[in-house]
Amino acid sequence: MSMLRQDPLTGRWVIIATGRQGRPNEFPLLQRRGAGDGLCPFCPGHEAETTAEVVALGRPAGSPANGPGWRLRAFPNLYPAVTAAGAAPAPLPAAPVPADLFPAAAGEGRHEVVVYSPDHRASLAALSVEELAEVLGVLRDRVDSFRAEPGVRFVAPFCNHGPEAGATLTHPHLQIIGTPRPPLLTVEKAQRFNAWHRERGSCLLCDLVAAERRDGARLVAADAHWTAIAPWASRFPWEVLLVPTVHGPCPLEPDPAVRTSLASMLGSALRGLQAVHGDLSLNVVFHLAPQPSGADGFGDPALDALGERAVSQWHGHIEILPRLSRLAGFEAGTGYAINAAMPEDAAARLRDFTGGPDFPAGTGEQA
Repeated sequence: MSMLRQDPLTGRWVIIATGRQGRPNEFPLLQRRGAGDGLCPFCPGHEAETTAEVVALGRPAGSPANGPGWRLRAFPNLYPAVTAAGAAPAPLPAAPVPADLFPAAAGEGRHEVVVYSPDHRASLAALSVEELAEVLGVLRDRVDSFRAEPGVRFVAPFCNHGPEAGATLTHPHLQIIGTPRPPLLTVEKAQRFNAWHRERGSCLLCDLVAAERRDGARLVAADAHWTAIAPWASRFPWEVLLVPTVHGPCPLEPDPAVRTSLASMLGSALRGLQAVHGDLSLNVVFHLAPQPSGADGFGDPALDALGERAVSQWHGHIEILPRLSRLAGFEAGTGYAINAAMPEDAAARLRDFTGGPDFPAGTGEQA
């Protein structure tokens, strides 16, 4: 069973998903057995250990579904964080009184897994530009499917790589979760996009990217389609933010040239992080605009007040979040982040691996 509960002090939504307690966790076993030793449910030949696939690439024409021979598979998560709409979820427990102190909602939505390689030891960093571009294209298609689902107002594709990043299986995969309520972070970002546009008449991220391209100190890479920076106020050591040049609500653009550019830049940034830190744990998170659905609109009063501006003013972006340090009491209890790495130093080191911007330093313009 899944349900959403909202903290009345912060407005933060929490997903209570008791069904995820049964998830397999491979990492404690790695000291006792080798990776990919025949027990992985995501490896070829074990397709029956997952739910039925919704997408598969690579099998010869006429091959049966849910069998080996694939190079990419997507399927519903066997241990979903949210319950599929119409799946007859268990009734919500009665809320304490008064109910406005204990807000709750049904935990309906979608949760899928995208296994992007049959190779148990692969990673996003190990994919070629062409392979990664194909993965990004599948993500875009799955996002479109999620956003067409009635009641889904927030969609988040993401990758957990390594135990410190929350991964429980080593086989390379991404996930997508769609929820009926946007998280507080998305609401706050939408409000900041709106405030900047109201005061300046322009997009916050468009202006930030232009300034970073002129300054150059925090640039990791840049071309005509994308800009990668080490954010000025990075929360995580060696954090990287990727922003598309064209303003839009989704960073997974359908244009093949834009997708290829992203695949090249994302892959080189990940390989740079690995070159410096080894096989580090990290998250990759794709930030899309929220969307209204049905009579309940965005499912959030602040977003409903913004209306279509919550979508039109949003500039999609992607974060790489290395997990090189642990969240301690001060950070967890206050919301402050403590970062021991200077973003400018991280950017300079990563430029050694990405090649940096493809225009003269300090000009912000392509040569």
